[in-house]
Amino acid sequence: MQLKSFTPLVAVFGTSFLITITLIKSFQVFMGISICLLAMLKLMDIEAFGLSYKKYDLITSRFKNWIYIYPFCELLIGLCFLLSAPPSSIILIALILGIFGMASVFKAVYLDKLKLNCACVGGYTKIPLGIISFIENLLMAIMSALILIK
Repeated sequence: MQLKSFTPLVAVFGTSFLITITLIKSFQVFMGISICLLAMLKLMDIEAFGLSYKKYDLITSRFKNWIYIYPFCELLIGLCFLLSAPPSSIILIALILGIFGMASVFKAVYLDKLKLNCACVGGYTKIPLGIISFIENLLMAIMSALILIK
């Protein structure tokens, strides 16, 4: 039996544990849980996620290893959203990533007219890249901005 077969189990229970120990009730928590679960799906198979993500992400086009870093950044951002007083540095990173994510989706879908699958829920989905992906990034940017100004 290969260790890789345990990756989804570790991702699910590790993420669930981290959510459990930081849980608070608010829209910020909803965003935190959502972001953590999206990160978990990417972490289940980073290679598959990367195959989809690198086709449209602006950061990955300049820094190839970003596909291996982004899911961990996303998980950290989600966990910080679950805190009552998240670190401003992490929230600023979330704002920047949300803006870059919106720009990446906008460019790929509306300027380049690419017909791609969204990597937001991992690498094996057939969800088309478009408005859902844009809104996901928009919400992360808005939540980050609200946290930073309060």
